[in-house]
Amino acid sequence: MQAYQGKRKMTKEIPTKLKELLTQVKMTEKQATWDCHGTFVVLHKALERIAAHKNIVFDQPTIIASDVTAKQAVMLVTGHMGEATEWSIGEAAPYNNKNGYPFAMAEKRAKDRVILKLVGLHGEVYSQDEAEDFNLAQALAELEPEKRRSIEKWRKGFSFCDRQLALDEAIEQWRTWRDKYDIPSDVCQYVENVIDEKQIELGIQV
Repeated sequence: MQAYQGKRKMTKEIPTKLKELLTQVKMTEKQATWDCHGTFVVLHKALERIAAHKNIVFDQPTIIASDVTAKQAVMLVTGHMGEATEWSIGEAAPYNNKNGYPFAMAEKRAKDRVILKLVGLHGEVYSQDEAEDFNLAQALAELEPEKRRSIEKWRKGFSFCDRQLALDEAIEQWRTWRDKYDIPSDVCQYVENVIDEKQIELGIQV
């Protein structure tokens, strides 16, 4: 996923430890983070690179609760980095997940938190999915009604893409539109998350 960076108004410098890790995996702050009202949010793709660089390995997830019909999944994920071990719970249900892939999203959320814990950044920065609801309702409410309706149309349109070519074309059109109208970064991430989920569905490597 190539997530939107939007207007960057960080009120503090990026944590030194994160800056060092990004340098090691050859990513810039712009490529790997986004600004959620002054809070550093690390994108999923960046955390995956960091995990690979740090040789973080995961045990098979433990399913705590699941209901395919209700689109609910709760799982325990445990990760190891050398002698260090951390775990976290990932949850996906209709109240916090709008896509049809609760197991994939629950695993993604848990793994991202485990990675942050293992590299010593948990509490200093947030993962992409932890941050997606930060003041989102407020940001959407501040948009002009026409733009707000357009955002929902973009999300719905991406959910119906059933081929990579169609998705790629839609992504290009979306990013042209968002840049033209200077849409806030957290609102853009609201749309980019649907793109991420669709890429998971279509088996596209990101």
